[in-house]
Formats: sequence, structure tokens, C-alpha cells
Amino acid sequence: MIDSIKITLKDFSGNFDNCRETSEEVFEHPDKKEYGNYRLANKTKFDKHSLKVAHAKGTNTVNIVGSLRKRAYHKATFNDLTKDKFEQTIRNLAKDFNISYEEIRKAEFTQCEIGANINMSYPAKEILHMVVAYSSLKRDDKCIDQGTLYFKTKGKQKNENKRVKLYAKDIEIAKNSHWKKRERRDEAFARMRKCGNNMLRIEFTLNFHSSFQSHQMGHIETIGDLIDNYYDLYEFWTREVGKFVFYNQLDYSNAKPTTKDKYIIAGLEQLGFECFVEEYRDLRSQDKKEPKDIKSVRSKAYTSILKVLDKYYDRHSYNINDFKKDIEKFLIRKSRSESFNLPLLRGNLWNN
Repeated sequence: MIDSIKITLKDFSGNFDNCRETSEEVFEHPDKKEYGNYRLANKTKFDKHSLKVAHAKGTNTVNIVGSLRKRAYHKATFNDLTKDKFEQTIRNLAKDFNISYEEIRKAEFTQCEIGANINMSYPAKEILHMVVAYSSLKRDDKCIDQGTLYFKTKGKQKNENKRVKLYAKDIEIAKNSHWKKRERRDEAFARMRKCGNNMLRIEFTLNFHSSFQSHQMGHIETIGDLIDNYYDLYEFWTREVGKFVFYNQLDYSNAKPTTKDKYIIAGLEQLGFECFVEEYRDLRSQDKKEPKDIKSVRSKAYTSILKVLDKYYDRHSYNINDFKKDIEKFLIRKSRSESFNLPLLRGNLWNN
């Protein structure tokens, strides 16, 4: 579940004997603190990953930034970070910085990535085109042809509470590999895809504690809380994955759509999901004056579109049920090594 994270250690009692110093830096804004900058590499032989470490000398605060998943394994892994592996990685970090386990448990964190790599039964890049909406976040498909889809909070990035990223994990690994390994890995992953192994990563980034609070996880404030409540992350992840809106093809050949449904179907097929949603919302709310009335009508218009997608999705092409079945298989396999509440996670996924 946990991947990249920013860990903040206040009143740091350890040292940087196991780190490599990079440079001294003075930030002019906001308070001209002097920082010592370091890198802490993992001990893998190949595809090493280094955590970035910054020491604010004036306040004796240390920030550790990077992927704990890659630190626990290496940069080219499909493995997810289990609860036991996460705790072991945190214990090893404490040893690397020569501090107690209790000290690092008290550390606060931000910019927390919560994700999983799933072996899908359909090409990951093609699935990205079918995931058309998520909650109130804005869809960003600028990199979709390169295998990555984002959903971002509207507004300035520095104030972004949450971000969602779906991407073809094998493409990402090959792209970020050393140039000597890139071609060989591209070929290996192409063979893997031909055998039906399509690795899709679904990742949610919660940037602040308030982000955790708004997702039923306000009790998680420190690294120790993450360890003790690790399975709550699976509950969050499945709840949010269950909110994806999926649109591939519609099939109404043996149905009798209402006039309203026919209009929505035609709009979706001619304009696509995003364009039609805005057009239909504007159409339904154009005669409303009061903000609350406009909001209500636009919400009902959106719900009407979702009902059409749910009612007329093509059962013979890859669809939302196939998508969720692939994820359900992942959860069943994962339940053999993780002690989470599988019935609850399945219920979250299927919106039961």
C-alpha cells in the first residue's frame, strides 16, 4: 500500500553516518534556515533507490522523502509494501539514522502515496481510456498515450489535498530504467503482456493530515499510527477505487431505452463522456437562477448519465464489472498474506 512519503522527525537525536552528503543549501524563503542535504541509498545490488534527506540545522528537524516500497525492494519491482514489510522498513530506517524505533514511530508524515499493482486481464493502457471520472477531481489525460492518467484536485497544486494516478506499471519501470537495461526490459514486458499479464498501478496521494481526516482516517497522524492501522489503508483504497466511473461501449440493441435515455446515449456516443457531461449539465440547469437549484439540477443530470452507463454498458466488451473482478482477484490473493477484512473490502469495491 504505502509507496512514496515525506517523513518529518522533530528534535532529531540521530546522525547521518549512513548517508551521503550532497550539498549545503540556504533557502531564502520563508525563514532562511540552513539545510544539510543527504541521500540514503538502499542495499540492493541493482536498481538502487535513494531517499532524499534534509536536515534543518536551526530547528534540528529532519525530512525524509522517497519511496519506501522501492527502498524495501528496488526500483524495478512489481511488489507492493505489505504491513510486515512496511514495519520492517521503518525499523531499518531507525537503525540507518541511529535513532530508536519509538522515535521514528512518533514522526509525522505528509505526501503519502497509497497504491497497489494489479495484474489486469485487459491491456492497462486501454483501461486508462475507459476510466472517465472519479469523485469531483479533474481528469488529466495529457500523458495517457504514454500510459499514465491523473485525477487532480482543482486549484493550485500546493493546496492539493488528494491526487489519483493510474498507470501501466511495466511501462513506467522500463522508462525509468538505466538506458542499458531499458530495451531489454521493454522486450521482456512486451512478452509478459502477450501472455496476458497487464500490470496497472492505482495510486492515491493524500498530501496532508486533513486529507486523512476527510477519508475516515483522522486517527492516523504518525508513522506509528500507519503501522498500527495499516489495514485501514486497504479499506480506504477499495472505497475510492469503487468510485471510478467507467465508460467503454454501450449496448442497447435488445433494450427499449426511454426518450431521455436515448438522448443521453446519443450524446455520450457523439461527444464522449466529459464533453457531454458538461453540455447536459448546462442544458438542464440553464433556466435555474438560485445557486442551490443549479447545483441540485446539475447533480441530478450527472446521476442520470451514470444510470445510463450502469444500465446499458456492453456486457460483451471489457467493462466496469470486469475491472472490479480483476481487482477482487488481487484482493483474494493478497488476503493469503495480509490479515485484512476481505468481505469488507469486497463490499467497498462493489459499493455494497
